[in-house]
Amino acid sequence: MFVHSKVEIGETAATVACEREFLGPAVEAIKAARTRVERQIRMDPFFLATMEPFRYDDEADRTVRRMCDAAEKAGVGPMAAVAGAIAQEALEAMVAAGCTHGWVDNGGDIALLLEEPATVEVFCEPGAKEAFGFELAPSASVLGICSSSGRIGHSISLGDADVAVAFADDAVLADALATAIGNLVVDQESMRSCFDPFKAVKGFRGGLAVRDGDVAMWGDLPKLIEVEHSPERVTVHSRMAGPAFTGDEGHQGVRI
Repeated sequence: MFVHSKVEIGETAATVACEREFLGPAVEAIKAARTRVERQIRMDPFFLATMEPFRYDDEADRTVRRMCDAAEKAGVGPMAAVAGAIAQEALEAMVAAGCTHGWVDNGGDIALLLEEPATVEVFCEPGAKEAFGFELAPSASVLGICSSSGRIGHSISLGDADVAVAFADDAVLADALATAIGNLVVDQESMRSCFDPFKAVKGFRGGLAVRDGDVAMWGDLPKLIEVEHSPERVTVHSRMAGPAFTGDEGHQGVRI
């Protein structure tokens, strides 16, 4: 049976969509990834605070290394990739257990593997009932789709984008790049160049940025379509479940 299960562990709120038998491995992977990140923060609080790339030592574990490597490519701090890293490791645990179709949506940062077509919504206009989305084709490889906003939500952004979305070969890199792209969107002129520093990054497939009705796109992106906004599909922590996060009044991000 294919299920959509909401998982809350600490600050993590994720929707895991898969055959029921793969839910357990996903949850255990989320717990393990969080433990690794928390251990690193206890060892070096600067890992949590810095907004610049972080140099890890030889003893750093896999999750920390992946976050730091992605952050270095994007020119941001490692915590900019934490939600994507957790989603990625949960999906990889599902795949290792035999999953061939499913996704992990960690608050708008998504890792997915599709055997069937799916639609991912991008919602960034407060009060709107309609939104737009991407039609995703089946793929034999994992895809990361992550978002950032300078106007809505609780995540830190140095820019002023309604939403910035990055597509990459994994959700760790997509998360870091979404933050970096969003940081560069400060006015209409910056929309013209917000992707330029990252076009040569290996694994970056494409991106989208929206600000005050202006839309910028770059790369190999799926087909854009109009969709009806679905607040019930928004993945948000129960402590932040007011209308500003569910989309009744406005919520940035992507959800599938």
